[in-house]
Amino acid sequence: MRVLVTDQVFGGIEIERSILEPAGVTLVEAPSADEATLARLAKGSVGLLVCYAPITDAVLEAAAPDCRVVARYGIGYDNVPVATATRLGMTVTNVPDYCLDEVADHTMALLLAAARRIVDLSSAVRAGQWSVPKSGIHRLRGRRLALLGLGRIGGRVAERAAAFGLDVVFFDPFLSRIAAAPARRVETLDEAIGEADFISLHAPLNAGNRGLIGPASIALMRRAPLIINTARGGLVDLAAVREALDSGRVGGVALDVTDPEPLPGDHPLRQHPLALITPHASFYSAEAQDDLQRRAAEEILRSIRGESPRCPVNPEVLQGRELRADG
Repeated sequence: MRVLVTDQVFGGIEIERSILEPAGVTLVEAPSADEATLARLAKGSVGLLVCYAPITDAVLEAAAPDCRVVARYGIGYDNVPVATATRLGMTVTNVPDYCLDEVADHTMALLLAAARRIVDLSSAVRAGQWSVPKSGIHRLRGRRLALLGLGRIGGRVAERAAAFGLDVVFFDPFLSRIAAAPARRVETLDEAIGEADFISLHAPLNAGNRGLIGPASIALMRRAPLIINTARGGLVDLAAVREALDSGRVGGVALDVTDPEPLPGDHPLRQHPLALITPHASFYSAEAQDDLQRRAAEEILRSIRGESPRCPVNPEVLQGRELRADG
């Protein structure tokens, strides 16, 4: 049995090997993530381990019918065509419960660093200066943080933000119940961001919310907020944000994710004085990375053994297999 690792950013796949090789699986690492290479190597693979590589219909069709599972290294899965996988009878899995504290911590770190101008002040000291700010820094207590999405990570951010005395509200039209978090629910995007001092995104990326922070939503912002994104780069229209920074409609951005990624070297936001950008690192801790690699590999192992996956994205595939087995 062969499993294709389409791409990885971990420096090695020894954890995956330790889990899968005893089960008779050979791991093959793709030398590049272009469609032709992945399609060629996917043929005959019983599973795919996928990080950031764009998985196209052609790659999945090349993997059929041997491939039974596409295991995504991460929470989001917008780089995998789930509908195509479902049609081909492949289960798509993710790891929705890793790095939750890491991303919540990074979100608050970005908020605090931007609000307190930590990077600017530290850079000035390194340059030989020693000057106390005269403006531009405000007390956090009582200011409003709007969370767009209150899932596992958003809820943790709410807990951390409340400890700083922030007034936390959230907008999440897909949340059917009020979560047990120190945040107040509002029913419209305008209510959430209109009077917000900080806006933090914690939503998955889909066709309906791409560019969620764009010209229309920026027009609703009345307090020149700081926009924080540790979710998905496609949620923020970078061109619109840059224009809003220059016009004063937005007071700053703190981004760990961008679209495109990595941000081009000549992109104006890289040097913008109101932008704080980190290289998609919010997920990382040594412990979280180990959790991710292990849990993704274990989903492949469950598939090989004929067991149900822990975190299926398209459980209807499993139901179809059960019906065929019963038939």
